[in-house]
Amino acid sequence: MINALQFLRQVVIISLLFVLVGCAPLTTSPDKNDTNVVGQRKVIALVPDAQATEGMRAAGLSGGYQLLDVTDLAGLDLTMLTFRMPEGITGPQAIAALEAAVPTSTVGINHAYRLQQSSSAAQELDYANAMMRWRTDGCRAQVPVGVIDTGIDTTSPALDGARIVTRAFFEGRAAPAAHGTDVASVLANPSRLTDVTIYGANVFGQQDALGLKAGADALVRALDWLAEEDVRFVNLALAGPYNKLLDLAVERSVDRGLILVAAVGNDGPNVDPLYPAGFDGVIAVTAVDADGRIYRNAVRGPHVDIAAPGVDILVPSGGSVRFVTGTSIATPLITARLAADPTLANARSVSDVRKRLAATSAELGRSGRDPVYGHGLALAEDICGD
Repeated sequence: MINALQFLRQVVIISLLFVLVGCAPLTTSPDKNDTNVVGQRKVIALVPDAQATEGMRAAGLSGGYQLLDVTDLAGLDLTMLTFRMPEGITGPQAIAALEAAVPTSTVGINHAYRLQQSSSAAQELDYANAMMRWRTDGCRAQVPVGVIDTGIDTTSPALDGARIVTRAFFEGRAAPAAHGTDVASVLANPSRLTDVTIYGANVFGQQDALGLKAGADALVRALDWLAEEDVRFVNLALAGPYNKLLDLAVERSVDRGLILVAAVGNDGPNVDPLYPAGFDGVIAVTAVDADGRIYRNAVRGPHVDIAAPGVDILVPSGGSVRFVTGTSIATPLITARLAADPTLANARSVSDVRKRLAATSAELGRSGRDPVYGHGLALAEDICGD
């Protein structure tokens, strides 16, 4: 005969329907059937002013490139031009030619970024709050937060207490909204964070054999929007290869005072850093289980900043619950902890945020910051502003 806990676990396991995969191997140029880019023949230029915009437009057209789009990124003080490359021109050749024509430009291909969450068998029930020492009735959000992810199902009962503003940054059909809804539900769970406003940037409209993917151009547009809205903390539960377009957009966002919080990724302990977590200006989040052990697939390295529960995290799903695992699901726990902290309400420096996290964390690995756990387990004890 099974007890109530065993029965609940069986029900939850049966309901585990959401399966996402990690990142593809890294590549540097868009080749045929390359799963690590969005738009095989696209090349994208970011330029700083009107003169550079006209110079890039002219250089592209004279070189046989088809101009697909020009987007004003007022929040980042940039303009983005998207071209289709002529046949016979490779990505590196296009980048070199266009950057040589307009030296103030940053040109790159449209790398793909993927979600960092998967379904899992339930080992524990809802342990995350107790482990992070959240107050039982949660904390009031001090500032709005951004979520760059899939769409968010604003009708989900789990989000009844949140104000959600959404916008899409891709063309074509939208990807399923399950992942973004999971992230928002963890972030806005009233046992953690109340009275929160979420700006949801939907960047996932693409899918291939490896699952959902978002283009670097969509991420750039999303960061521009959040910068214009003056959102303070931005949750990025996705990862992919280094991309210099994203690098520039992150740099501009950080200069504007946005604090970016990103999943380190689920590609395992022996890979190079994934991005955007690998950028110096981004808070890189890893995942641990209920016993404080590192999630076996978490990326490691000196860029890791902080750990949060991310193994078998209970997430509401319609009329039931599920358990999900990954650095994706640890990330909104850190974003929620930052948004609840009144000492960070006016923070504009990632250095200040890192110092605050280091001062309010529990050691998990060796003394001091380490490449597995960063500064250790983030704690939400005594951080509420009301």
